[in-house]
Amino acid sequence: MSDSKLKIINIMLSSLDGKIAFHANESSVERNKNNFTCPEDFERMRKLVSECDVVFHGARSIESEKGAFRVADLRKSSTYSNIQNEKNEPEWIIFTQSGQISFQSPFWKQEGILKSLFFVSSFDLNEFPILKVEEKEFNFGKINCYLGSIGGLIQYLTNKQYKKAALLGGGKLNTAFWESNLIDALYLTLNPFIVGGEETPTLLNLKKHLNKKLQLVQCKNKDGFVFLDYETIK
Repeated sequence: MSDSKLKIINIMLSSLDGKIAFHANESSVERNKNNFTCPEDFERMRKLVSECDVVFHGARSIESEKGAFRVADLRKSSTYSNIQNEKNEPEWIIFTQSGQISFQSPFWKQEGILKSLFFVSSFDLNEFPILKVEEKEFNFGKINCYLGSIGGLIQYLTNKQYKKAALLGGGKLNTAFWESNLIDALYLTLNPFIVGGEETPTLLNLKKHLNKKLQLVQCKNKDGFVFLDYETIK
């Protein structure tokens, strides 16, 4: 559980054997065509994100997407009191640990989406929180670039009075947050597939033992899909 005031929720879709796609770099459009997901899952994700101030997304995962989905229509009628800039879209922060980033995704040219890039130096919360913030000009426009530790970013967002963040993956980014004990809740959709494959992207790619028990808050199902709401146990 995060000690920060920033609540972080992990929103994911997975097969029964823990796979988040049929192959690496599979887009949401492909998953829809393969019936890997369903409309109810997407609308559930939109509702959850609409209650957040910021979205965390991996750089490699965003490359395969056509862009950020919009939630401003849901925020207009939301009663969630902690939303910053109500009626606008949340800030999307794209994480990269390698420092390598491709700007080929249509995401970077989307209008009306506040986009930021975070070069992560460390996910170790025991380190002194550091963060450098700089606005940089790219051929698609200006974006904020963050450089530093995850503790520094969380402290910065907390100072901006951000209250809630949605972590949308991919698997490596999910793993970093879970291993750092930063997740407060998990909203998981299980689809009726068994995918298999050693190289298939997984929900978590844990290299060390993680003994984390969650508390089930709600469970629903429709057409073989199971929608699970968990909270991490303090």
